[in-house]
Amino acid sequence: METAILDAIKTEIAGIKAFTQTHLDAGIAPLTEETDRLGVLVLQLQARLQDAQRADLAAPFGATPRVRDGAYAGMDRLDLAIANSILTAQQDNPTGLSPATRGALDEWRINIAAAMDSVTAGSGDELVPTNESSELWRDVNLATKIMSLIRTISMPTNPFELPVDLGDINFYPGTENVAAKSTSPTTAKKTLTAYELVGEVPWSYDLDEDSVISMMEEVRALVLRNAAEIIDDVILNGDTTAANNINADGATITTSDAGKAHWLLGFDGMRHLPLISATGQANNHNAAVSDDMFNENRRNMGKYAVNPSECVHVMDISTWLISQTIENMRTLDKFGPKATILNGQLGAHEGIPVIVSEQLLKTASDGKVTDGSAGTVGQLLTFNRSQWIVGFKRQITLETVRDPQKRQNIIVVSFRIALQQREPTIADATHIALQYNITGV
Repeated sequence: METAILDAIKTEIAGIKAFTQTHLDAGIAPLTEETDRLGVLVLQLQARLQDAQRADLAAPFGATPRVRDGAYAGMDRLDLAIANSILTAQQDNPTGLSPATRGALDEWRINIAAAMDSVTAGSGDELVPTNESSELWRDVNLATKIMSLIRTISMPTNPFELPVDLGDINFYPGTENVAAKSTSPTTAKKTLTAYELVGEVPWSYDLDEDSVISMMEEVRALVLRNAAEIIDDVILNGDTTAANNINADGATITTSDAGKAHWLLGFDGMRHLPLISATGQANNHNAAVSDDMFNENRRNMGKYAVNPSECVHVMDISTWLISQTIENMRTLDKFGPKATILNGQLGAHEGIPVIVSEQLLKTASDGKVTDGSAGTVGQLLTFNRSQWIVGFKRQITLETVRDPQKRQNIIVVSFRIALQQREPTIADATHIALQYNITGV
């Protein structure tokens, strides 16, 4: 990662820490507007880290090819693929198109074909769908903070039975020329079942090519940001219960409720396990941030918290801001130059990375989010990364359809995702722990 960028980010994080520390040392809790402002800055710092990580990944392969001149100058293959998708939608549904419009489409085709050739070394537009899929998936994966921490597999079938464990091998004293006693390892498997999530982005159609080009950056950013957010959201907060959902307590939600329907996807997420399925893994902290809230989670996890490289702490923005005062919390400005920084990581506690996720919200005192009400207390989720698996039967797919009646292009983003933990009996799972009702945040 470029040293200058990382140093600048470290400096800004140190400034956040100093600001918070000064207030708390004086016995003054940061005002809500100050916390909100700092929260926005935290998310901006994470975005800059992700951009730097993306640049690091691309560096061995050279700069991302971009169109050098013409109408699509500056665009890369993903931008061109989206533009090509819009053009294809127009061509596949030409109802009501005038001769002038068809002429404009022909001009588009010529311009896009030339632009595609300029970034694919003469391969032409037949490679664009492949490039679109791989580059879109890479960007979404880099934008996620939670999914990128977990083992991810492509599912050959749906459902897919995944072997997750072998029993221990027994060892016996050996005797010369005598066959050893063998062990038949027991096996365990978990079933991954993928569920589909679909989002649509409608926008008014204007055949003027300049208008589409000017929209491209906003459309791409919207698709990437929302896809990454929703993936992390369902991994953390999925709950198949319609009534008193952990994200909408006190209400009944349906699969058609905007901003809520995705929680009913089909599987329960990480927070559901300690809050509902294995309640011994959740603790009502009912106190301010402290070293003990981290240590209590590790004690609850037992053997799964022994190796710091396998574990991760996740917390909401407000809890992270106040946690800067904890003695054993190290922020990036204290990390050495060769430290490995995970997606979304802004610190560490006793060697375990601390991730700040905007999908982890402040809650009510019972650890659930009351429907329609902002929470007032924080939460800290700790999990062993090796004990969770994310499967995709279909990775992020982007398509465009045309609705001539509404005169709209509709960009459709979809994927099929599965989530599973490795413990055979979920009520016995100890590889995750939650502290809720963290006060003073």
